[in-house]
Amino acid sequence: MPSADFQLTFLRRIQWLLDSSSYTSTYKFALLMATTNLAIESGVNYDRECSISYQQLAEQFIQLYWTQALPFSDQSSDSVLRQSSTTGQASVINSILNLQDKTKTTSLTIARTQNTKLWQSTIKDIASTIKKYPAKHLQSAEDNVSCEFLYTYDSKSNVIILKPGITYCFTRFSQIIHKLCQQYWTDFVRKNRHNQIYFSDDVNLQQFLFNQSRQNLKVLETILIDTQQGQCFYCNKPLKNDIEVDHFIPWSKYPIDTTHNFVLTDH
Repeated sequence: MPSADFQLTFLRRIQWLLDSSSYTSTYKFALLMATTNLAIESGVNYDRECSISYQQLAEQFIQLYWTQALPFSDQSSDSVLRQSSTTGQASVINSILNLQDKTKTTSLTIARTQNTKLWQSTIKDIASTIKKYPAKHLQSAEDNVSCEFLYTYDSKSNVIILKPGITYCFTRFSQIIHKLCQQYWTDFVRKNRHNQIYFSDDVNLQQFLFNQSRQNLKVLETILIDTQQGQCFYCNKPLKNDIEVDHFIPWSKYPIDTTHNFVLTDH
């Protein structure tokens, strides 16, 4: 595993990024959380580089922002919280709102499976946004100080490549990174002047932003049954009755409903 000094330096630099960066949106927090999730998914050995595509990151962004694109207030359909401090809403939120409108659903699982072409188009748009903004600027703080300790940004590549040891650190310190990012993210949204009208003193904003609920995964059965050739993922026996969609990485450790983490099993 990476040395203790390497791991401590990683944590100090994550803290530096969060403390020293200037923010015009919540994208940097989302990128750190998305990268952490994909590091967990990858299973890459600690001493190897890890390649993560912008499309993988885009799917994570949709998962993270999905419920945040819903109205914050029951009394106002226009109360989608602003995720940008500049003019207008963050483009990722607009992409998700467009997807929800065209699929006429607020269920992420249904939206993902109902219109494959629209889903892929949304992924492509969000991947482009991630590459152009947070991936390029994540490792730069105030006064344009840059420290590329996570990956070396390449504007011509469709992937980011985590440096050796970084995947291990993201995986080991995932809970710390998520808690830090959620706190900074919540503070950003709470302080955004466009959102002030929706808040009261006792509102639990962090719960609204990050209370991930488990989706009904029944709709994925027909897709996974073909992928797994009608066999249980774990025992390879034919699937007949009591078929279930399972999170391969347990929900308790990774509360994200991404397609890469679903397998079909018998009871």
